[in-house]
Amino acid sequence: MKVSRLGLAGFVVAVLRPDRDLSQLNTAVTVNVRAIKPLAVMLYGAPGSGKGTFGKILSQVTRWPHISTGDLLRKHITADTEIGQASVALLEGNYAPDQIANQLVSERILSEDCHKSFVLDGYPRTLQQSTTFLPVLRQMDIEPVVVRLKLNNEAIKSRLLARVSCLHCGASFNLVFLRPKWPDQCDECGCPLVTRTDDQVGLIEKRINIYDSLTGPVERYLRESGLRLWEFDATLEPKQLLSEFLNNLTGSSLAVNSLPSAP
Repeated sequence: MKVSRLGLAGFVVAVLRPDRDLSQLNTAVTVNVRAIKPLAVMLYGAPGSGKGTFGKILSQVTRWPHISTGDLLRKHITADTEIGQASVALLEGNYAPDQIANQLVSERILSEDCHKSFVLDGYPRTLQQSTTFLPVLRQMDIEPVVVRLKLNNEAIKSRLLARVSCLHCGASFNLVFLRPKWPDQCDECGCPLVTRTDDQVGLIEKRINIYDSLTGPVERYLRESGLRLWEFDATLEPKQLLSEFLNNLTGSSLAVNSLPSAP
């Protein structure tokens, strides 16, 4: 994999206002921070913890790309590509093989829109992925920040059983705490909403067990590697969770306030 040294991240000045995919935020949030260097924000949390929703919110306010191996794989599976055919097991509650996940992410982060910073949703997921990926970040002079969303297993099961998503654009909703504006219809594109194949009752326990067995050691490895690791309560409202993350970001040596926030 060819890598290159990246320059300093630019100013991040964005306003998030209520729209169709982020309707749970009922007031505007203004972000005025300057990242000192490119960041790789690595989101962790069991299935249903809300890391995908938080990743998309963070991406929208910072303009840092949100990268999910699951979303990338579902696109390949829908398009029936060679990678998609090799990854059909994902729909049976398993995760993508390391080689495929590494390939997808390595290609994605070399894109121009990732040069300032990016948000990784659940990657690296295994020890092999971690030991492969961290040296790449060091070579590219990108600072990793690990974010862990904590949620107990009963809450995880409840959330997953209430989750629906759009097969067309991939937007995700929850019938309990993040409802679509119209029943059974995607706010983004108007297509029907369905329950994900891997959110069926029989697969949820399996997914939690797989996550614990694979990602638990990864979190310990990342912590022992001396990376910044911030933990947040996944039951917080998305706006509050975003605020706490940004406070941590600006309170560290990774970013500074560049302008006063608008009311």
